[in-house]
Amino acid sequence: MKLCVFEDSSWEQFLPLTYTRAYFDLKCGVFKLRHKITNFYPDTEKYMLVREELKRLYISRYQKYKVNSFDEGEYLFINGRLLFDEKMKTEIDSLEVGTGLFNNDVCIAARIRIVNKRDISTEQLSEVFSNIKKIKTQIQPLQFIWELVAMNRCQIEFDYKYLIKNKTNYYIQGGTFHVMNSSDIFFGENVTIEPGVFLDATDGPIMIDDSAHIMANAAIKGPVYVGKQSTVKVGAKIYEGTSIGKVCKVGGEVEETIFQAFSNKQHEGFLGHSYVGEWVNIGADTNNSDLKNNYNNVKVFYYPQRSFKDSSSQFFGAIFADHTKTGINTTFNTGIVVGVGCNLYSSLLFSGFIPSFSIGSANRMGEYHLKKMLETAEIVKSRRGLKLSNEEKKILENCFERSASLRKIFLKV
Repeated sequence: MKLCVFEDSSWEQFLPLTYTRAYFDLKCGVFKLRHKITNFYPDTEKYMLVREELKRLYISRYQKYKVNSFDEGEYLFINGRLLFDEKMKTEIDSLEVGTGLFNNDVCIAARIRIVNKRDISTEQLSEVFSNIKKIKTQIQPLQFIWELVAMNRCQIEFDYKYLIKNKTNYYIQGGTFHVMNSSDIFFGENVTIEPGVFLDATDGPIMIDDSAHIMANAAIKGPVYVGKQSTVKVGAKIYEGTSIGKVCKVGGEVEETIFQAFSNKQHEGFLGHSYVGEWVNIGADTNNSDLKNNYNNVKVFYYPQRSFKDSSSQFFGAIFADHTKTGINTTFNTGIVVGVGCNLYSSLLFSGFIPSFSIGSANRMGEYHLKKMLETAEIVKSRRGLKLSNEEKKILENCFERSASLRKIFLKV
C-alpha cells in the first residue's frame, strides 16, 4: 500500500495562507497537518496530491514525495484537513479497496487501486472518488484557520507524546536557568539556554528543538514549541499555546500564536491568538487585539463568501500571510486578515481585511507593485542563504492576479 495525503477543493477556506501552499502544510501544534498523518505511516511510500498550480513548486520542494504522479498500485488517500490521531487511523485502515469514508460530501479517506500510471491533481479528485462505495463517518475535517489557532494548545500536548518517544531528550537538570516541572521539558540537540531563562511546564510541556537559542531572561510558559534554529529574544514572554516554526526570531509578548517558519517578531509588542505565515516581519511595538471590548465573538474575513464570518470564539487576533511586513508602532484590530506580500505602516488602527499586495497606512492604501515585492522577497531570502525560486515567483504572480479584484473592492486610496 502507498499513502497519499491530498488537498481537496476546499483550499480556498484557508486563504490567504493557501495562496502559497497546500492546506496540509499548515502547522498546528509541533507538526504540519501532513506530518501528523505521515508520522503514523513511517515505512510507507508517500505521495502528495495538490492543485495544478502548486505542482511544480511541490515537485521542486519535496523530492522525497511523488507529487500528482501515480504509478500502478493500491493507495490509501487521506485528506490533509485532519488533526490525525490513533482513532482516525484505526477507522481509516479498516477500509477495503474501492471504499471511502465521507462526512457529508467530503471525502475523509479512500482506498483505491490505480490500474494505469496517471497524473491526478485536486481538480480531478471528484472523478477519482466518483465510483467508490461511500461509507459515512463522524470524522470531522478542519474548516477554518481560526480552528488551528484554537486547537494549537492541545495539539502541542498531543504531539509532545510523539516527539519524546521518537527523539533523544538532551535536557540536563541544572545550569543558570530556572525550571518548573522538568519532566515535561524537552531539548533537542545543540540547544542554547542563556542565564536567567525561566521555563514553566506546570500547565503543559515545553519543547525546544535542535539548535534553538533562548536568550537571557526570557520566560516560557507551556505548552509551547520552539522550532529548529529559532531564537527567543532577551526578556521575551512566550505564553501557552504558542508554536514557533523553524528559523524564526521572536520577542516581546506572544500568546496562543502559530509561526509557520522563517518569520520575525523580534521586538516588544503583543501578538495573541494569531497565525503568522512565512517570511513575515513584524516591526517593533506592533500590537494586535485578540479580544473585543464588548466581549462578543470575533468575526473574521472568509474568502469563499467575501464577507465576515463569526468565528464562534471570543479570542482571535490576526492572520498574517507570507511575505507581509509591518512598520514600527503598527496596530491591528481584533480578527484582522492580512494577505500575502503586504507592506503596512501606521499608528492608526488597521481593521477587518487587507487584500494581498497592499501597501500604505490604515487610512490610505494602494497596490504594492509585484516587481518591488519580489525584489524585497529575494533580499529577505538571501539573508538566510536561500534564493527565491522560479516556482515561488510563479506562485506569487498567480496570487497577485487572483487578489486583484479584492484590491479594487477594499483598498482605500
